[in-house]
Amino acid sequence: MGDADSPVTRMLTEMRRRRIFRTAAIYIVGTWLVMQVADVVFPALDIPERAIRYVLIAALLGFPAAITFSWFYDVGADGIRRTGPAGTEELGATHSLRRNDYLILTAFASVLAFILYSAVSDVINSSQEVREARRDGPPMVAVLPFTAMGLTGDSEFFAAGVHDDLLTQLAQLQSIRVISRTSVLEYRDTVRNMRDIGNALGADAILEGGVQSAGNRIRINAQLIDARTDAHLWAKSYDRELSPASIFEVQAEIARAITSAMQAALTKQDATMLKVIPTENMAAYRAYHRAIGMRDGHNSSLEETIQAFEEAVALDPTFTRALAELVGILTLANFTEEEPEQVKRAEQALEKIQSIAPASTDYLIAQAYYTYYILKDFDRSLQLVTQAQNIMPSDAQLPALKAWIQRRQGDFEGMAESLRKAGTLDPRNVRWTYTLARALIVSHRYGDAETVLEKSAFQDYRVSYMRNILELREHRDLDRWVKGAITLHKEFDGDTVPDLLWQAHIANRDYEAAANLLDGMLESKYGLSGFAHLGEKLSSQIITYWFLGLSEQLAEALSEARTALDQVRNSDGDFQHYRANLAMALVTAAEGNTEETVRLIRRWRRRATEDLAELAYNRLESCRVLGIAGITSAAVECIRTGLAKPSDVMPFMEPFLPYYDAMRQSPEFVDMLAELDGAANNP
Repeated sequence: MGDADSPVTRMLTEMRRRRIFRTAAIYIVGTWLVMQVADVVFPALDIPERAIRYVLIAALLGFPAAITFSWFYDVGADGIRRTGPAGTEELGATHSLRRNDYLILTAFASVLAFILYSAVSDVINSSQEVREARRDGPPMVAVLPFTAMGLTGDSEFFAAGVHDDLLTQLAQLQSIRVISRTSVLEYRDTVRNMRDIGNALGADAILEGGVQSAGNRIRINAQLIDARTDAHLWAKSYDRELSPASIFEVQAEIARAITSAMQAALTKQDATMLKVIPTENMAAYRAYHRAIGMRDGHNSSLEETIQAFEEAVALDPTFTRALAELVGILTLANFTEEEPEQVKRAEQALEKIQSIAPASTDYLIAQAYYTYYILKDFDRSLQLVTQAQNIMPSDAQLPALKAWIQRRQGDFEGMAESLRKAGTLDPRNVRWTYTLARALIVSHRYGDAETVLEKSAFQDYRVSYMRNILELREHRDLDRWVKGAITLHKEFDGDTVPDLLWQAHIANRDYEAAANLLDGMLESKYGLSGFAHLGEKLSSQIITYWFLGLSEQLAEALSEARTALDQVRNSDGDFQHYRANLAMALVTAAEGNTEETVRLIRRWRRRATEDLAELAYNRLESCRVLGIAGITSAAVECIRTGLAKPSDVMPFMEPFLPYYDAMRQSPEFVDMLAELDGAANNP
């Protein structure tokens, strides 16, 4: 093949003599093996997948060094020795390459091509995924928490304030999108790898900065970095007089610079929004940000947080942003049980915003809060939130509020869409993952819920617990499910919810284990639970003591429950909130009063038809109460309805729980189980 004395043949012969082909083949195969091991081991060690590319790059850079070393040195049984020049006979004995040489060259070329193809495909696919994730909408910007450059407490305060205000400012822009505050807070005081952060947040660019205050001056530094290339897109320092007006003006300049650097044009609405200065009162500015910190930190009581917002409003009665937040927290606090004095304060704040800025976003959002939480006019509140979203497209609180409203309307498809939107704007908030999965479970879309949980990067107790429940759909083994729940409880010690493990023990009929968890439960009333008026601990005590047959303890718990429920009655003897009817039904069921139990549940259902979320999330409790009361026909009908309509009634769990043991042999219940078994075998 070719002239044996040609320079090419001589070179290839010399390469063979110096074992270049063998070295290349071993190096390439070794690289391939290392990459296969890395592909398996890196994810297990929580090492970013992109690190595999760095292994490949290092291997490619090391290849010329390996070949050069092989040219000059030979590694054999007698150690490493320098390869000497060819002898006279070797110089004159240039031969054509052997068959094995061509096999080595072919294998070498094939493996090298495969590695390069895999690497290029990985980069292309990764880039395509990023483009797919980011092409739907304007550029996405992540604003990391600003650092305090000074040594004073004021620098830290203003760093947090500037960060919060800038996020609010950017959330109002149509030309760009901004990641929510919750998702960027985890990057406070951390070593920052911009590419990693950009990928985790789905951001195109990252803004970081610092704040220093001294006397009556404030310095704000900011720089914008391309999240994909680490390139600096823009940077600037601002040295201004310390006043709210100066701070808001700097934030507006930063917002304009970001849109310009991202090649996004400000809309007319954007330009108008950037001119707004919410307050020029420094004391009100401080009080407002202190209230925001209390609200988001969850380390202050509700009344303390309300007082902090009211202080900001008192210092600047025209501070509409603070007024809107005050309306929001007052109305949320009165969603379930209204306190007339707090509702009146919310109405006064709402009227104040209307008189100052009736066309403002603050008034729109405050109206949405009031119509939803107080008036419970879900159609009107949905309209208002949708209007606000059009003005503030990057405010993650708005799609979240929209999701809650859609849930009340029974629109779980729309709720899921809104939660996905909230998750895009707030990608590091696990709340949206398990809330979305829960909405899908309530809609009986168990496969879709599994997909959401499988794709989740969060190792969270609630997410893991939902995964464990959905696995029950496949194996139908309650004992295995309980063991999984116990394992999770140990693994997430400190972040667990006792009532979830309690439910698992009740399901497995291990009532003693359930009783051991009662002391660790919360006594406060909370959430959407149908037994919320009794609290987690008291309602669980009633059920556990009933199963255990502990009549004395049960009587004490029932007496305490009646006392608690009497406190939420109106002057005419009716309950202030219709959900209390369901809590009282649990009491009468445990007492054996079936007639009163049926009446209370019917009353709850009739009044809950105006709130479809109430029916969806608490139908489960009504079925279990009917089971405790031993009312077979009503319990079977309840389960059937729960499976046909949105609810937490799951076909692979609910009919097999101990609440229905007394009726398990009845023809009605047997027929229902047979139907469910047939449906499971013929999906």
